[in-house]
Amino acid sequence: MEDFSGQVAVVTGGASARGIGRATGTLLARQGATVVLADVNAEALAATVDELVGEGLDVAGVPTDVADYASVQHLAEEAFGRHGHVDIAFFNAGIGGGGSLFDDELASWQRVVGVNFYGPLHGIKAFVPRMIAQGTHGHVLATSSGAGASGTMYTGASYATTKAAVISLMECLHGQLRDQGADLVATVVMPPLARTHLAGDPAYMDFVLKSLEASGVPAVMAEPEEVAHTVLEAIVADSFWAHGSHEQDGRLWDGRFGPMIDWEDGIVRARADALVDRTPPDPYLWGGQARSR
Repeated sequence: MEDFSGQVAVVTGGASARGIGRATGTLLARQGATVVLADVNAEALAATVDELVGEGLDVAGVPTDVADYASVQHLAEEAFGRHGHVDIAFFNAGIGGGGSLFDDELASWQRVVGVNFYGPLHGIKAFVPRMIAQGTHGHVLATSSGAGASGTMYTGASYATTKAAVISLMECLHGQLRDQGADLVATVVMPPLARTHLAGDPAYMDFVLKSLEASGVPAVMAEPEEVAHTVLEAIVADSFWAHGSHEQDGRLWDGRFGPMIDWEDGIVRARADALVDRTPPDPYLWGGQARSR
């Protein structure tokens, strides 16, 4: 296991008691890292920090609206100003969203795009140039979703679209870091369906699970702490993808995510075949009945 002692990690979307950000920040702190949590909910952030500090962990909080570039710049100033360096930047903050394509309403789209896409973009611009200048090994991570990558949840159009965009953004970051010879690793976090507050009440995710199963998706519910372990192992392995494997699944969770891993692998291959054959995307549309043409 990589020694995280002396490393500084910044995690956005870090206040929710049922969140991937908080779970990952907690795990990193328990591994010896100094952690700066950011969240738009200042009250929840303060409560989270107080709880973790009470456990003896080196954690601080900076209220941050990731959709506002100036706010993210302030987060960077606080993190670098307090600690002199940042080694792990995890741009995890995200919100759910639907989004009809047949009306004039744009406010909900702008909100989802602001958090889910501009959040990571703002983070990259505010943090990565300074991390490159450090000249040390580091990690830049952003959270995507199977809803925009290994399938398309078309009923949640704004969410799926932004999560697909996050992958392209991180692929671009990987290429630009490589071309600069920077010792930074870009990582896309691809969590399974997780019991988080993304849709409000975490219990709502059970409804999502049943809906996916009804559509033929062998979905399995993950806890935020399980996703955090996947993120940690991706950091240790310098992996571009933070996504569960059969080896990890068997070692940590007795193989319970195996069917979902197989299904997602099959969908990725199906999408590649669809591109080659120029076929429509019906077979991998999530959230409705597949239709042939």
